Amino acid sequence: MKRKILIICICLILLITGCSKKEDMKKKEEPVSLSSDFNINAIKITDNIIKNKNYLISPYSMEIALNMVREGASGTTKEELDKAVLKRDIKDVSIKDKIGIANTIFIKDKYEKIIEKDYKNILTKNYNAEMLLDKFDTPKAINDWTNKKTKGMIKELVKELPDRFVMGLANAIAIDVKWQTTFMCEGTRKEKFNLVSGDTLNTEMMHNTYDYGAKYISNDNMKGVILPYESYNPKTGEVDYEDGKSLEFIAILPNEDISTYINNLTKEELDNIDKDSKVASNKLNIRLGLPRFTYDFDYSEFGVMLNKMGITSMFDINNADFTKIINKDNQYKYLEGNLHINSAIHKTFIDLNETGTKAAAVTAFIFTDSALVEQEEPKIISITFDKPFIYLIRDKESKELLFFGTVYEPNEWKGSTCDEEEQ
Repeated sequence: MKRKILIICICLILLITGCSKKEDMKKKEEPVSLSSDFNINAIKITDNIIKNKNYLISPYSMEIALNMVREGASGTTKEELDKAVLKRDIKDVSIKDKIGIANTIFIKDKYEKIIEKDYKNILTKNYNAEMLLDKFDTPKAINDWTNKKTKGMIKELVKELPDRFVMGLANAIAIDVKWQTTFMCEGTRKEKFNLVSGDTLNTEMMHNTYDYGAKYISNDNMKGVILPYESYNPKTGEVDYEDGKSLEFIAILPNEDISTYINNLTKEELDNIDKDSKVASNKLNIRLGLPRFTYDFDYSEFGVMLNKMGITSMFDINNADFTKIINKDNQYKYLEGNLHINSAIHKTFIDLNETGTKAAAVTAFIFTDSALVEQEEPKIISITFDKPFIYLIRDKESKELLFFGTVYEPNEWKGSTCDEEEQ
C-alpha cells in the first residue's frame, strides 16, 4: 500500500471547429439561487443533480479551466463567464515535489498561425502555460501528456479526436503528500455503515486516537473532524512544520441529510468551518472512526451545472464568441464554422486509506460542430463516520478548495489489508 497521498486534478479543454447546425441542450434544469462564489454554486448545483450517490468534484480545477476559457471569450459568452466565475488571482498552492501545477496549450500545427498571439501570450504569462504543437491526427500526444502529468493514474483522456480539431487547453494539478498522523493498519476492522436505503454495509473502518494535530468541529447542523497533512517547505519540498505549507482533510457528518446541509451552506460557513473547533491535546483526545473508500465518478451532467450558473452561449454554435482565440476573418477563411463548446466533462477518482489519499480528476470542454450531448441531472470526543458524510480537501492557509465529495457507500469489508505489501 502506498505511503503517500496522490491527488491529481486535470482540466482539459479541447477546442475544435464547427460547421453543422447546433441543437439546443435537450434538457435544462430549473434555475437555482446562486451566490457570487463559484465554489458554493458548484457544490450546491452538483448535489442537486447527483442524489444519494458518491461523487467528487474539484472546484479549483473547474475554476482554472473556466478562467482560461474566459480569456478567449468576448460578447455574451464572456459576460456569462464573468458573472459565473469572478476573475481573481488563482491562489498558489504549489510546493516543490509535493503540489505541482501545469498549464499547456495544445495546437494543431497547421492552425498555429491563426491562433491570436495576444491570447497565447496571456495564457503563457498569466497561467505559465507551455505550448505543444503536433499534427494531432491521433490523441496520442494528449494522452501521453495526461499520463505523464498524472504519474500514470490517468493513462487515456480521449479515445479519438474529431477531424477538425484546432487546439486545446489543459490544466493539471498533482499532489503527493502524507497524513501528519497515519492510521495504523491493525486498527482497521469490520464495522457497520448505514446506507440511505436503510440497509447496512460491512465496511473497512479505520481508527485513530489523536492527542495533537486533529480538530473536532460541531455546531447546530453538523459535527466533524479536520485532519492535517504533513507540512512542507514550498521551495524544497522537505517536511517543515515551522514555516511549511500543508493541506487539510475535513469530514462532516450533517445532523440532517446531506442535501439539506449543503443547500443551507454559505461561503462564510465553508471558509470558517474550523471556527470554535476543539483541538486535540493531552487533555482532550479525539477518537476517530473513518471508513476507507475508493470510487470513481463520471459527472456526465457537468454541462447542466454550468447551464444552471447561466453559462449557455459558449455551447451555442451560432452565438458562442471565442474571437479572442480565432478572429472571425480567420474562422471564415480557415475553419468551417463557429468555434463553440459541444460538451462538458468532469471525471474523478479517489482512494482514501490508512496512509493517505490517492485521487484524480479530469475536466474537459470539447469544442466541435455537433450538438451538446443530452445531460441528466482523556476526555474523549468520539466520532464515527458510519453514515453518509461530506469531505473536502483544501489548502490549510489560503482555504483554496481543491476537492469536495460525498461518501454514501464506502469500501465493503474484504478482510484485513495489513498483509498487503507496501509499495
